[in-house]
Amino acid sequence: MAFVTAADLQGFSNLTTDNEEVHQLCINAAVLEVERFLGYQLELRKYSTLHDGNGTNEIQLNARPIKTLLRLSINGELIPLHNFVTGENEYIIYRNGVFPKGSKNVEVIYWAGFEVEKTPDFGDNILDGGHADTEVFAVDLDGGGALFETGPGNTFPDSIKLCVLRIATLLYTEANNNIGVTGISFQETGSRTFYQWQNFDKYLAPIRPHRLLRIY
Repeated sequence: MAFVTAADLQGFSNLTTDNEEVHQLCINAAVLEVERFLGYQLELRKYSTLHDGNGTNEIQLNARPIKTLLRLSINGELIPLHNFVTGENEYIIYRNGVFPKGSKNVEVIYWAGFEVEKTPDFGDNILDGGHADTEVFAVDLDGGGALFETGPGNTFPDSIKLCVLRIATLLYTEANNNIGVTGISFQETGSRTFYQWQNFDKYLAPIRPHRLLRIY
């Protein structure tokens, strides 16, 4: 599933070359840079993870935004999912209870990430091992509709797409033999100036609200 395509980059950067392979390579590298900054993978996918109970009514998962909670067990006991709520971030809140303190005593299987073109199937592509139990305990936390109906919180944000396009454009500039060049003077054509694009901080800053609240 492509959040940003070579055609998007060509339109954004007004590129005239038809080298889509290089364009996509730059996009992929930009996406990885964005994911590194945010602390999670962007694509909507299924996770199976273990967490330490902390004695409070909330735990932090490893990805956001949470789309669907499939299973949650505490100390090996399945808990009905109507006991939990979640927002657009990566936290699950226990309505009328707490997650008892323990080491890896809370198992959570869930879908999280952004959706663009299609909903995922019910295959076995679970990250980090484990198997989902999607029987009585599988409900959509957003409420109503089909299990994987896309909600506003799971639509790929324009700010992230713009960030990917900007970084991919800079990477493409480097791909055209401008790597690490800050300035060159030519007797025939005057001077050209380039920047070292390895520091993307100012381009990443606008998507800071989408970061994990606490990077693992």
